Amino acid sequence: MSAEITLERILKELYNISGFRISIYDTEFNEIIAYPQKLSCYCSLIQESPEGKQKCVQNDINAFEKVQTLKNVYIYKCHFGLCEAVTPLYSFDTLTGYLMMGQYLDDDSESMNNAFYAAFPYTKDKNRLSEALKQVPVSSKETIQSVITIMNVCAQYITLSNRLNHQKQDLAMKIKEYLDINYSRKITIDLLCSHFFCSKSTLHTHFKAKFHKGINQYLTEIRIQHGENYLRNSKKTIGEITSLCGFTDQNYFTKAFTKHKNMSPTEFRKSCETGNEIAN
Repeated sequence: MSAEITLERILKELYNISGFRISIYDTEFNEIIAYPQKLSCYCSLIQESPEGKQKCVQNDINAFEKVQTLKNVYIYKCHFGLCEAVTPLYSFDTLTGYLMMGQYLDDDSESMNNAFYAAFPYTKDKNRLSEALKQVPVSSKETIQSVITIMNVCAQYITLSNRLNHQKQDLAMKIKEYLDINYSRKITIDLLCSHFFCSKSTLHTHFKAKFHKGINQYLTEIRIQHGENYLRNSKKTIGEITSLCGFTDQNYFTKAFTKHKNMSPTEFRKSCETGNEIAN
């Protein structure tokens, strides 16, 4: 077994055991990592409605606030009839987040029916709703309780190993490394959130706290640096360099380069050829 047990692996193993979606939230109620990343078809269908999504968000917030009071695992049914459980995560007795397991049904004979009629006002599409409900995991109360016990053990491990804080501390550096390697590709904030299992807020906050600049600003700067190298050391055209550095538009590359270097790419190349390059 590997000595390094990551948060991703903990969540994945819990999912493999239970079939239930597992997620971790920070203390501001932002989801920072989840497995699977996507919501269930049932929850996604409900959240197509703004009112349905708001009820889901408020339901989660109510659960987190309940956990703050209990300081222990909280088991409940959401507004739409799904079973969920939340347990707190600590670092040196300070609350650092929440481990949530949810989006499943118990095997009560009325659970499926109740979930259908709770969700129907927010979708109105009986066929899609019925199909989505068929994909929701169903477990006995005994199995659910056993999984919750395992979840609690995992929460204690995360707490004792300070794993959540390690994840947060490493996040900014991992983002930087990803940008340094993949600068030539199309990179969006949504792609980064998906890759690093975190919210936009978490992504921006941690990167800026570490490097004192935004992600887009840093990405533009390293692309410009690579553009400088191509202009200085190759005969590639400006159009080719634009693409190699991850810019999709030559005019934008020229504008960004000029802003950073106080000269256009063409002027920069000529200054290198004549030995009159100006240090920036």
